[in-house]
Amino acid sequence: MNEQVEKSLEKIEAVISELLRNSEDLSDVVAAQDKEISRIKDSLQWLLEQEFERQNIENTATAEKPPPHW
Repeated sequence: MNEQVEKSLEKIEAVISELLRNSEDLSDVVAAQDKEISRIKDSLQWLLEQEFERQNIENTATAEKPPPHW
């Protein structure tokens, strides 16, 4: 192989290597974000359930209490 072709192949290999590293890094970031999104969704679900329970308790207490004029 001539020297120019060899240099071109080295550049191509370097670019491919960099692209593979970037792809792996992005994959790690996406996996971490997926885990964080799942945690946030679980927390949000818990908060919604707590608020629903609070409102039910509040509504039940209000419904059982007679109006002030009684």
